[in-house]
Amino acid sequence: MKRCLLPLALLLSCSAMTTVADAARRNRAPRTTLSVPPKAPVAAGVAAAGAAAGVATATAAAAGAATQPTPGAPASPTDPAAADADLLKGLPAPWKATVLDVPLAPPPPTPNPTPAKGRRPGQKAGQPSGAGSRLAGDSSGPVSVPASSTSRVLIPVSPRMGLAAFRSGDSFVIVVDNAEPMDTSALRGDGVFSTLTVTTLPGATLLQVKLPDTRQFFLSQQAEGWILGDKPPPGNVYGDRRVINPIVADGGILYPMRKPGRVLTIADPASGKKLFVGTSTTDDGGILAFRHGDGYDVWPTTEGVVVAASSPDVGLRATPEGALLTSAVSPLADSKVAVYANTVDLDWLGLQNLPDDQLEQRLHKALLAAADSDPAQRFAARLEEARAAFGVGAFLEARGILTVALEDDPEEAVRPEVSFLLAASELLSGNMDGAFLLEGPWPDNEQRATQLWRGLYLASRGGHEAEAAHLLARDFSRLDNYPNSVRSVLLPFAAEQIGRYGSAEDLSVLDKLPKGAAYTLASAFRDLRTGRRSQAYDAFNALSVDPDPVVAEKALEQKISLDMSDGKLTPVAAADMFSSLMPDARLAGREATVRLLQADAYMRAHKWPEALATLDLVKDTPEQVSEPVLSPMLFQTLAAVASEVVKDTDRDAILHGAAMLRAHLSALQPGTKKGEILMAYGKMLLGLGLADEAQQAFSDAVPMLDSPELKALAGQGLAESYIALKDLDGATDVLKRTDDPSLPDDMKSSRRRLQARINLARGDQTAALGLLNGDSFADSLDMTARIHESRGEWPAAVASVRKMAEADIPPHGPLSAPQQTLALRLASDASQASDAQTLAWLAQLVGDRTMDGESGRVFRLLTQVGAPKPATPAKPGATPAATTPARP
Repeated sequence: MKRCLLPLALLLSCSAMTTVADAARRNRAPRTTLSVPPKAPVAAGVAAAGAAAGVATATAAAAGAATQPTPGAPASPTDPAAADADLLKGLPAPWKATVLDVPLAPPPPTPNPTPAKGRRPGQKAGQPSGAGSRLAGDSSGPVSVPASSTSRVLIPVSPRMGLAAFRSGDSFVIVVDNAEPMDTSALRGDGVFSTLTVTTLPGATLLQVKLPDTRQFFLSQQAEGWILGDKPPPGNVYGDRRVINPIVADGGILYPMRKPGRVLTIADPASGKKLFVGTSTTDDGGILAFRHGDGYDVWPTTEGVVVAASSPDVGLRATPEGALLTSAVSPLADSKVAVYANTVDLDWLGLQNLPDDQLEQRLHKALLAAADSDPAQRFAARLEEARAAFGVGAFLEARGILTVALEDDPEEAVRPEVSFLLAASELLSGNMDGAFLLEGPWPDNEQRATQLWRGLYLASRGGHEAEAAHLLARDFSRLDNYPNSVRSVLLPFAAEQIGRYGSAEDLSVLDKLPKGAAYTLASAFRDLRTGRRSQAYDAFNALSVDPDPVVAEKALEQKISLDMSDGKLTPVAAADMFSSLMPDARLAGREATVRLLQADAYMRAHKWPEALATLDLVKDTPEQVSEPVLSPMLFQTLAAVASEVVKDTDRDAILHGAAMLRAHLSALQPGTKKGEILMAYGKMLLGLGLADEAQQAFSDAVPMLDSPELKALAGQGLAESYIALKDLDGATDVLKRTDDPSLPDDMKSSRRRLQARINLARGDQTAALGLLNGDSFADSLDMTARIHESRGEWPAAVASVRKMAEADIPPHGPLSAPQQTLALRLASDASQASDAQTLAWLAQLVGDRTMDGESGRVFRLLTQVGAPKPATPAKPGATPAATTPARP
């Protein structure tokens, strides 16, 4: 079975994570119950609790405008007997709307000195009310309200006022807490919002919009208030919106909110049933799916929490952490249902937050039921058995049960709950090929609930570290409700992923982690990324000797990486330490991770062959290494090998470098980077005289390159290989096909020189000279001189060769073999041209520096023959004769 390797951490930190599957395999040890930190104590007594929680009750206060509930209307939004059918559809069919009419005591007076007047109960939006246009609690003057459109309506709510929104029957209802007076004079709508009505109650304001169909409404918070629309907010990824994930807390079920509002008690406008409404003053999202518990129902919401209580023992009260669902019966009945506020956790995965022994009993019963099931019920029984196995952490067994069941009933694979459970089991079993289904697509109403598991899949696959960390952080609290056998696998994994790659906002979810080495490790990564390097190093150092081999392995890897980063270890020494760590890494199932770290250390030391050899060993490990992790390192190493070898003049070095590139080219994905490596490979082959292989390399590289400059460079290499193969027409054609008017001047000159070579090979010296005219590049001067030498045009040849000598022969120091050859060539051409001045200049330039073999004697002979002859001494008594000056 392949195992997934999580991506290598940031190269600066040089670390990596354990896969979910690795943690799952290690999770069959005796389980321990994860305890949730207790919340702040609440006041005792019914009256004190109501006052401390800020509960407000609200109903209509006007008579005549209200109507009584229609006789025979359903008294409850759901029938317990039909609860299962309601889970996927949400609330039952629409009910006839009614208006509240039971007067209640008004809420305590607000401190606002100039409250705006509210609407009369039942007053339509847009009707005059005598109220000003100032927002409640704002003494800065009138607030400009943007004009409404057919898709958006502004609800001018102060940031200090709570809000909740949900669907009731055939209406979309928004409940605004009247903690401060609300100005509703500007509330009006058109299009789909033309049916908007506003009902002002003593403690709340109710906004209702008739729903013409099953369309979705969207809420977003802005500085002026809340925006209600039938389309997602512009420029906002609404699918990334927060949702409320309940957690088990002291006293009941907590629905966490960043800035909770008050809890209101209203009557459902559709059924008249009593509702507890937990409001939020900031955009915290809502509940994803309908939940039916004993004595209460939790409704799906767009914002806030709505609980329909059928039992007098059930209540909802505000706390600083959010709305708390409580019951006089402790613990709250059916908490295993209430804590799963989405269909994916409760129905698709079949999770139940029960003690381990009860989960084992559930699996045993499901096993017996599946064995005794008749053919008509066989798949349903096996599906329940797979869910029960998944709930106890037996992920391989769950996958096996589902696989066999689908072999007998393949048509069931189209059901989303079946394919999702299978994909989740594949992920936690380490089979990434089977887990790809977690990417979706899923039904639109379940897209948001699947994002946590999509984050787990992306984190395991690698290559999307930041996105995965964000998805995990957004629903991190959901994992607290998973049974211990599943939570103990996923929670440490998610915490470490967030600690390594999460944003500053994501990292805040790690503030309240359970105790344990795995969570200390996640906190250490968070400290490292938030500037607390010293604390992080101390934690890694302490964890490096932890009894958990995986935790100790990760901590020691990170300690070595930090020591290398701080200069306490050289990259080569770090690579040696990673090598010594390999036996422990194999024992912990992390050999591939340590190999990658060792390769990274070699890369930092520019030990490219060693790095390449180490990367080759990664492929031989049992772990499955993700392509986004390995490919960049392989590309970088091969590019460095190519860059260094191309500059080398040693044939053996070039041959070794070409062999390394050839062995790895097939592992590279096509693209610009591979094209550049193929270009370097082609140059090596040309240098080795392998023109046929070079032609193939350049031909493969050209279509992979995207910029005109790179295509032109590859085209030049391909043209050179054609020239070496005596295919001059092919060389000319490829130069034309890879030409571009935007090429820089130096590249244009290089291509002219190449075309001159082609013309020269064809025997057209005149055309070649025309292309080379005025080009001072060494190759151009060399070709120009050779053409003139072949024609016997010695003065012109001397002019070109002398320019080469001026650039290449230094005034001091020993002469290399090419420099000696160049000096002899200039001396020969100048002698043929009888250019005594050039010979004298060259003799002075070379001076008394020695040359190899016969070169020195020939050079002296040439420069002396062409130099001015010394004057002969006059005989005694003879008249001195005038000497004729040497011809220049």
